[in-house]
Formats: sequence, C-alpha cells, structure tokens
Amino acid sequence: MARSRLSVQWGIIIRGHLFNAPWASRMQRRRHRGLVTQELVCEYLERYVPYFKEVAEDVPEEAAREEKIFSIWLQGEESAPEIVKACWRSIRKHCTQELVVLDEKSIFDWIELPDYVVSKWRSGRMRACHFADICRIELLYRYGGLWLDATDYVFAPMPEWLLEQDFFVFMSGEKQRGFYSFIQNCFIRSRKGAYLIKAWREAVLSYWKHEDSTIDYFVHQLLFKMVVEHNARAAEYFAKMPKLSQDPTHSLWFEHADDEFDEHLFRDLTSASVFQKTEYKSESATAPKAGSFAEKLINLDK
Repeated sequence: MARSRLSVQWGIIIRGHLFNAPWASRMQRRRHRGLVTQELVCEYLERYVPYFKEVAEDVPEEAAREEKIFSIWLQGEESAPEIVKACWRSIRKHCTQELVVLDEKSIFDWIELPDYVVSKWRSGRMRACHFADICRIELLYRYGGLWLDATDYVFAPMPEWLLEQDFFVFMSGEKQRGFYSFIQNCFIRSRKGAYLIKAWREAVLSYWKHEDSTIDYFVHQLLFKMVVEHNARAAEYFAKMPKLSQDPTHSLWFEHADDEFDEHLFRDLTSASVFQKTEYKSESATAPKAGSFAEKLINLDK
C-alpha cells in the first residue's frame, strides 16, 4: 500500500533529520536526507504505477529535418534577466537548431494541455517551474528536438552522438543538493513520440490529475525513476541510454561564479560539457563582481 503524504512528511523529519548522525559531515548528512526523501516519495508515488506500467508505443515517425531547441520564459523574452539573455545568445551562436523561446501566451500556440493542468497553474496550486516541466515534456513528445532551460549556457554545437539518441537526460550526479532526483531535466533530448518521453508524460499527467500540489520539488524527476523501474519497455530503452552525470554541467557557475575569471580554468570547465547550468536569482547573477566568471558569462557576445 502506497504511503500517505503525512507519513512521507513525518518520515523525512524523523528518519532524514532526527536520525541523521550529527557527527557526520555536512555532505554525508545531506546525502542521508536525500536518500530518505527519495525512498519515501517513491513509495508515495507507487499509487500511480498502474497509469504508466503499460503504455502503448507510438508508430515510429521519421525524425524532423529541422528539429528545434525549446526554452520558456513565461514573462516573455524581453523581460528575462541578463544571464538568461546571455544563455539564449550562446545557443543562437553555437547551435544550428532554431531556438524557440515561448512565454505564457505563445506556449499554447504549440501545445494543448489538459484543463486540470492549466487551471492548477493559473490558480497557483502548481508552481510555474512545475508547469514548465510539463510543457517541456509535451513539446518534445509532440515535436521532438531539445529542451534547454533558460539558464543553460552553451559553449559548442550539439554533438552528433546526442542527436542520434532517441532520448537522453543527464543523471543527477553527486554534487548538487538535488542529487536524489535521479535525473535532471534542465537539458533533454528526445525524438518525437519517443517511448521514454511518452511514458514519462503519462506518469506526470496522471499525478497532476489527482494531486493539487507537489509531494516533493523533484516529483517529476522521481516519476521518471518510477517509470524506468516499473515499466518493462521503458526500462529497456533506459538501459540503452548513455549515463552521464550532471556534475560537469554544474561546475562553472556553482563553484566559480564569484571567482576572478581565469581563461585556462574557463576552457577546462567548458570543454567538459556542451553546456553549463547557471541561475538568475543570486547576487552573482543580479550584481556580478567585476572581473568574475559570472560577469564574463553575462557580457559574453553582447
């Protein structure tokens, strides 16, 4: 029997916080809390397994000749922070695929979403970030291509090995607080109608059909984990997907944003991955230090 929300919340408090060795290092304590959270949230999500355990596979379609890169800024491209605009400049500079930046109005020119999703988002029961999570899955299921978060900074064209994949996401890695999310979804590659994107879509929509809020911030990523563990066909496809950690994609900004810019370190970090994840809320983004990595990125190619 699947856990209740209350038992998940209390379990995280008791097992993840109270019974978390105070003599352990900060990283060890964080890891313990994350693993407890992952376990309990996935037990809660077991109630949705029947909705995605068996999903019919679409008839394969020929890949679009000109796949696009999708990104969203709900308030509109012109109102985006400077670091976000810099990220989009980087995509347009390095990638041959057209970048499509959607907002709260234009998104509905591209996709249709169930009324319960739209109403929960508009009423505030669903956070904008989770609404964007749903939009990216729907866009890739319908059109194929790539999803890049508005804070993904690109340093090279998309590699051929990536474009040859039916589906690809980076694994969650070890460095970030959300390591327990299993995968990250700020960068997704999918062919139109790919089985993994379809089964994931079924899981996410079934969740929001019955829920008015998230059981955890990373619920959509953990639903993907449930899909590949409980849907045999999805497990087969996932086994074939290259498994790469997100850690190299989070190293430049999250470890060096405020450091004095160094050309050699910059080259080393950016050569490790096709993109680097940034963010737009911190002082590093809103008021970068003169001569820092953050300032360099924000002003690059202006």
